[in-house]
Amino acid sequence: MKKSLPSLLDSSVAILLGISLTFAFAPYKIFPLAVLAPAGLLALWLRVSPSPKKAFALGYLFGLGLFGSGVYWVFISIHVFGGVPIPLAILITMGFIAILAMFPAIVGYLTNRFFPLLTTEKLVYAFPAIWVFFEWMRGLLFTGFPWLFLGYSQTHSPLKGYAPLLSVYGVSLALTISSALLVNTFIRYQQKNFKSLYQNLLALAIIWMLGGVLSFIPWTIPEGKPLSVSLVQGNIPQTIKWSPEHLQFSLERYLSLTEPLWGKSNIIIWPEAAVPIPLQNAESFINRLDEKARASDTALILGIPIRTADEKGYYNAIITLGADKGVYTKRHLVPFGEYTPLSNLLASTLKFMDIPMSELVAGRVNQAPLMIGKTKILPSICYEIAFPDLTRSTDKSIGMLLVVTNDAWFGDSSAEPQHLQMAAMRALEFGKPVLFVSNDGITAIINPQAQIEKSLPRQESAVLNGTIQPMYGITPWLKNGMDPMIFLFVFFLAIATLSNKRAARQSTTHINKGACDGRTI
Repeated sequence: MKKSLPSLLDSSVAILLGISLTFAFAPYKIFPLAVLAPAGLLALWLRVSPSPKKAFALGYLFGLGLFGSGVYWVFISIHVFGGVPIPLAILITMGFIAILAMFPAIVGYLTNRFFPLLTTEKLVYAFPAIWVFFEWMRGLLFTGFPWLFLGYSQTHSPLKGYAPLLSVYGVSLALTISSALLVNTFIRYQQKNFKSLYQNLLALAIIWMLGGVLSFIPWTIPEGKPLSVSLVQGNIPQTIKWSPEHLQFSLERYLSLTEPLWGKSNIIIWPEAAVPIPLQNAESFINRLDEKARASDTALILGIPIRTADEKGYYNAIITLGADKGVYTKRHLVPFGEYTPLSNLLASTLKFMDIPMSELVAGRVNQAPLMIGKTKILPSICYEIAFPDLTRSTDKSIGMLLVVTNDAWFGDSSAEPQHLQMAAMRALEFGKPVLFVSNDGITAIINPQAQIEKSLPRQESAVLNGTIQPMYGITPWLKNGMDPMIFLFVFFLAIATLSNKRAARQSTTHINKGACDGRTI
């Protein structure tokens, strides 16, 4: 009877490879690991080939290692700030990680199930196409969770040059092809096929050099004068942020940090829900701020909840005060954090999960950018900036991107630098700067090349002053969206399928010939 599970050694290596991949992302940024870890997993799949079940198991263990070490901070949000008891918080976090681990498991299963024969095309075409397709699916299914896409790890590598062309998915594709070429190079070395070995190394070098060349292309151009900006990091502890008793403390903190900025900055920005009461209840406070903004010729952008017209829910919103008025309401809400899926069924069982702002209403899908003078600003609130498809816009005149967030939910974890790294990828995809304003850090100014020009330390009350240049233009990714990637998925899989069929015919012919000759193959 054949064993359906991989060996203990292979299982242990799969977990360790998944854990090691975490170090490719912020705050560690050891970006070569995003090539080496998938290469190691692919090699394991080849060891157990053609068994789809063993590949599934190894992919699952890899996923447990990756997501267990990469999104552990979900426990902090649920237990420390959500107030969920430790046993249940552990159970929820483990369940979440277990679901995410299914994605690399399915990639392994499909790779070995439909491409059982070892061919170059299986490695270089099938594996990358299936991997990146399921990254895309992970960002869509069950409201999506795009955290730890491979491509996000490359904001400081030559491969970032592919982002304006094909977004983070294109960067992931370049990484997985690189992983496959490494594995294929090792196989050719074992076979003493040095010609093929050098061809693989040449292809690998071309992918990385081309990415580096592409990163120097200026897809957008400066438009208008640079703007002075002040990003206010209030650092209000999450434990008191929503407490009515500490409301005055929060408002006075932001007022005191902002007072020296009136008339000196073109734009002042407060983070997500900086004013932690509904707009309708804060009218007098907001009116005073608006008067100051207009009198000093300064725009103020801030996060605040807004009660819906039917008064049955709230929007997580951004408003602009001063000469230009605007409102943006968050479109993509966090399940269980900002709303309860199937609330009618789950309300009674989850009643004890008393998370602030847990019953918000999603804003309209299509909303106009915020306007400050002649500058268009594309806003996102917190988690939204992680979704390449959601943030994509074909408006050439958008000058910059804005993210307001409250990452205090994640405590002192890797979630904050990971979040910032995803915002940096958006800067590459748009060819435009990003203002990242967080309640407790990391608050930063990101230039169109994904470089952090200025930032504030975490967990400090401070103001980040800087200058930002609005940009004009559109990158190929913004213009074409996912169409080129879908074409590549189909094209790659077609090549791999034809190669697999050809190899199967050759194998059958060889076996039949051996049988006719009376030889044992």
